[in-house]
Formats: sequence, structure tokens, C-alpha cells
Amino acid sequence: MEPGTIETRAARFSDRFVAYLIDTVPFGVGAAGTVWVVLVHLQKAPTPELLALIGAAWVTLIFGYQLLGNLGGATLGKRLLGLRVVARDGGPLGFMRSLIRALIWMVGSTAGNFGFLLALFNRENRTLHDYASGTVVVEAYRKSTAEGTALFLIGALGAIGLFVFQIYSGWARPTAHDRSAVAKADAGLAIIAQVQEVFKEKNGTYATSLDQLAEASGDPAEFRTAMAVIFMPEPFKMEAGNRGWRIRAAARDRQKTPVVREGP
Repeated sequence: MEPGTIETRAARFSDRFVAYLIDTVPFGVGAAGTVWVVLVHLQKAPTPELLALIGAAWVTLIFGYQLLGNLGGATLGKRLLGLRVVARDGGPLGFMRSLIRALIWMVGSTAGNFGFLLALFNRENRTLHDYASGTVVVEAYRKSTAEGTALFLIGALGAIGLFVFQIYSGWARPTAHDRSAVAKADAGLAIIAQVQEVFKEKNGTYATSLDQLAEASGDPAEFRTAMAVIFMPEPFKMEAGNRGWRIRAAARDRQKTPVVREGP
């Protein structure tokens, strides 16, 4: 075998793309599900620190998954598609090649999938992480024409779906107005905290409704108007007693971001 050649045929781009979807979509769904559970179900405030922690946890998981897949010769998606990743000489990757490949895979993924687009411009469909680690993805067995056609169609549909999702993600990304609305909601809760203490000092317990807070604010009409401008009508829930209080509301941004505050 001549240097730079491989014994089996290089994987087709469509096969690699379908394998990529199998390997990454579950992590994307898992990350989105985690955010939903934490922010909506558990009613946690969407602080930058909390979101960064969730993101770091899922990034670590997918990085470990890629590293183990490289060490084993194929991720789950590649195995299902009959693919394997090998060094340019056809041998196993080893730890350092596997580590470099996983690291550059992460870079290529976060940079708008730029690393994967390189596969469209070379005969072996090699990506940025393949070039960086000296690897190539090959077919573990020769596929029939019917299998190849089916995988091509799945890949094409997946590409369209991913394109639509990226457009939607760009639209759903918080704008300056969205961030301002969430900031106002947080500031509104801070004001409510101050009014709650005023109410507690006069009545011996915390207010359980906006009407009670409005009366304690000193200017009921202005207070109600401000609350209507800052928060969505629903959901807005107040829980209070002698020892403390809790408010769950939604900001007036496009995503109706939940905001939560407890006191004292």
C-alpha cells in the first residue's frame, strides 16, 4: 500500500452527515431539556452563571463522547452507518490523535460547523479535525446502491432541517430589547422586595397579592401600571407567610423568560 492511501473507500459526505446528526442531536435535545427543567419546572432564575454551568456540563459530556468514540474507532453514529475512523496509514488513532481530533471537532462545531464544510472540497471528505489529527473516516463495508441512496436522502433532509434550526436559533437569540425586558423584570422584583418589607413592618406578615403591595407602595395606581408594563399577566404567582415570600413571574421579552425571587 502506498503512503497516503487507505485500504477501504473513504466515507461519503452524506453518510458522515447522518452519523453526525445521530451523534449530536441527542446532546442538543438533552441540553435544551435541562434548561427547560431548570428554568420552567424548577423555576430557577436564568442567571448567566447557571446557564454557563449547564452549557459547560453538556459540552464536557459531548467532548468525552467524541474522545471515547475516537479511541474505539467509531462513535455510535458512525457504527450505525457502517463507518470507522482510522489514521492515514489505516491504523488505530491512539490517545493523542483521539484527543486532538475531539478538541478540533469541538472547535469546528462551535465555529458554525466550518470544520465540517471542508469535507465538501476534498476527495476523501476529510474535515478540519481529520486534517488536524491525521485521520480519515472510511466505510467499514461497501454499501449497496439502495443504502447509499437512502442515506443521501436522509442526509439532505437532515441538512435542510439543520439549516432551518440555525435560522430559528438566530431568530430566537435574545435581542437587546429582550435583555432589557428581563433586566427590568429583575429590577421589578427588587422593588417588590422592598415593598414587602414595608408591608411586613406594618402588618406583621408578608403580602400575598399585588393589591396589598400596591397599597403599601404609597402610590397604588403607579405601582399597578409599572407592574403591568414589566411583567406578563400570566404566570404571576405570589406565595407568602410570616417568615418569607416567593414570587414567580415572566418578563415581557419574546421568550417570556421566567424570573423568580424569594425573600427576605
